[in-house]
Amino acid sequence: MMPSTRLGIRTTLTYALGITAIGLLVLPLAWVVTTSVRPLSEVTRTPPALLPETFTFDAYITLWREAPFGKYFANSAVVALATSALALAFSAGAAYSFARFRFRGARPILMVVVASQMMPGSSILIPLFQVVRTLNLLDTRSGLVLVYTGFAIPFCTWLLFGYFRSIPGELEEAALIDGCNRVQVLYHVVLPLAAPAVIAVGTFAFLVSWNEFLFAFVLGRDNAITLPVGLRAAFLGQYVNKYDQLFAASIIFSIPPVALFVALQKHFVQGLTSGAVKG
Repeated sequence: MMPSTRLGIRTTLTYALGITAIGLLVLPLAWVVTTSVRPLSEVTRTPPALLPETFTFDAYITLWREAPFGKYFANSAVVALATSALALAFSAGAAYSFARFRFRGARPILMVVVASQMMPGSSILIPLFQVVRTLNLLDTRSGLVLVYTGFAIPFCTWLLFGYFRSIPGELEEAALIDGCNRVQVLYHVVLPLAAPAVIAVGTFAFLVSWNEFLFAFVLGRDNAITLPVGLRAAFLGQYVNKYDQLFAASIIFSIPPVALFVALQKHFVQGLTSGAVKG
């Protein structure tokens, strides 16, 4: 077989496999989109139609009018943004301490912080529920923020630690000579230089709290119901499943993290790779 023929076959197979993989990834998303713009009677038809016969946006309108979707969306937004801010503030201070100061037991403590990330959340669900209830934070957004912040800090600290280690110490020494204290050095010198890692940390903390279901389901009952729990409570019932509204809400639910990742993709990837390799 000629080399050019073998090359053509390999190219064809590569494109075929790539198109197949993309199709398998896109097909579920396409099904969600098409289901959200067809009436419920058409959704439950057997066998289902591949493409909608009637296009309608009633599901998007109804979920805002009848279901407490706005409340769920607001809860998720507040919890996710607060978690990002707190996780960034605490992990930045911890990572800077590990990266710049030498004290007894620093390395074992850092290893314990990282190892805590490996513990499954379900293993501490019951004691964590007791703690939150004792603090009178059950069914509050503050309780969810504290829980999510605790789970986000270990990974955020490890990522920022690696990035802070890659920043030349001479820049900080120059700022200290000019009269800055350590806190000013961190927030005016180190964090601006570590902008990619800061963006990666903030994005990670946001996604952790935005997509989390288990703790939101256990710790939030009425006032602090977030979107992952709200989608199940509002659109999946004992007798009727509102699949059209469920899929419409799922699309709206996925827009903020997708938009965030697309807008910050360059900085997010750079922050992850730099924090993992350097240090």
